[in-house]
Amino acid sequence: MRVKADRGFTLLELLVVVVILALASTLVGINFGGDRASLDALARTLVTDLRYVRSRAMVGNVDTALTVDLSRNVYYSRAAKFDRPLPESVALELTVDRRDTDGKRGRIVFYPDGSSSGGKMRLTRNGRSLEITTAWLNGYVSMRE
Repeated sequence: MRVKADRGFTLLELLVVVVILALASTLVGINFGGDRASLDALARTLVTDLRYVRSRAMVGNVDTALTVDLSRNVYYSRAAKFDRPLPESVALELTVDRRDTDGKRGRIVFYPDGSSSGGKMRLTRNGRSLEITTAWLNGYVSMRE
């Protein structure tokens, strides 16, 4: 008699599920919250997207970037295949290394070892700001008011 071994889940499968759950919870916050909650939800979505781009770089063993287009008020990642517009009521300030910007667009690059080019983004709406920081040494993404 043969015993069939159960297969586990791969890291990539678990990562996709976590990203989907994070995005779903963010969308719930946008739909049911007020102005404060929607800025929080937008910032959480951006943090989730940065972490997803970092994981794509590590899993794919290739440099991967999240690009912010300040002239169009949108951010995107070609490698991770998403393009997200920001509401007109939200102002975005981007601070990255001068090699990673042309004045209209800037990017945060994640490397296969988990590190990044680093950078800061400040989202502002109605006088309230949230800052998202990406550490260059380990690619850690954090958010603070």
